[in-house]
Amino acid sequence: MKNTFQPHERLKSKRFFDALFAQGKSVKAFPIRAIYLEFKPENFDTIQQLPQHSQIALAVPKKRLKKAVDRNRIKRQMREAYRLNKAELNNDFALILIYLDSKPSDYDIIEVCIRQILKSIQDSI
Repeated sequence: MKNTFQPHERLKSKRFFDALFAQGKSVKAFPIRAIYLEFKPENFDTIQQLPQHSQIALAVPKKRLKKAVDRNRIKRQMREAYRLNKAELNNDFALILIYLDSKPSDYDIIEVCIRQILKSIQDSI
């Protein structure tokens, strides 16, 4: 698997977001919380064609980090940590990563948390 982050790997569909928040499972490794749902036909009743790869969305709430510079930096760090560790996921998932802390964290902390989250998602199947 290539360590790239292509545009088709971004979660953009409102139907996927709605299903994810309605039926998704949650995993937390502070300072990141993940909501995920496996791409299976029974999880997404109204959607005809499911993607053939995992899709991810990133969220850093403005309520927690006021400066856009800090929010964008955290999103870049989370995207990079996911890109390097996405090979741990064997199945296809819809995934949202939400940053929970009120101050920016170092990249090393974010990468360890994302690695833990991806491992726990894979182990839950």
